[in-house]
Amino acid sequence: MVTTLRSFSGFSVDDADAALRFYRDTLGLPARENSMGGLEIDLSGDASVFVYPKGEAHAPASYTVLNLVVPDIDQAVTELEAAGVSLIRYPEFDQDERGVARSTDPSQGPTIGWIADPAGNVVALIQD
Repeated sequence: MVTTLRSFSGFSVDDADAALRFYRDTLGLPARENSMGGLEIDLSGDASVFVYPKGEAHAPASYTVLNLVVPDIDQAVTELEAAGVSLIRYPEFDQDERGVARSTDPSQGPTIGWIADPAGNVVALIQD
């Protein structure tokens, strides 16, 4: 078995400065430059994610890179819209006029919306 000291996941962006502004200033997450030449975003529960710059070699992930659980999705959407961030529309989901897929039955999935970071990576907002 491998002995590990810490675990973290990561994803790439094309512009680390734009990503830092988005995750720190727009989303309000504790994000900072780190010693590995990228960004570290602190998550709840002592977890973190490493965001590394790839420049022009970056391609947006084909999956959701980060899930943010929020207490009130409508308030989160209002705050994001005020910052110029709109929710992504997916034709396979029944989304309301704001872009939120609302669930009244937890077995059918969460109340959720999606945004893109400046590099095109998808971040989910999930109402708790």
